[in-house]
Amino acid sequence: MKREMIPVPKPRSNFLTVQCEKCSATTTVFSHTTANIKCSGCGEPIAQSSGSKARILGKVVATLDQ
Repeated sequence: MKREMIPVPKPRSNFLTVQCEKCSATTTVFSHTTANIKCSGCGEPIAQSSGSKARILGKVVATLDQ
């Protein structure tokens, strides 16, 4: 019996490390977040929910791959 290899698609979402433009603190956020995320240091918004992919307002420092 031969097994058939079925490719599994890579997810389009991932986690991002975002640096605040104002205070340079870093926060890890989900790329498709459903909530508005504020900086843990100064309270400035760093990610806004948009219905699908979030609008990132800070600088993306790293992408955490699976």
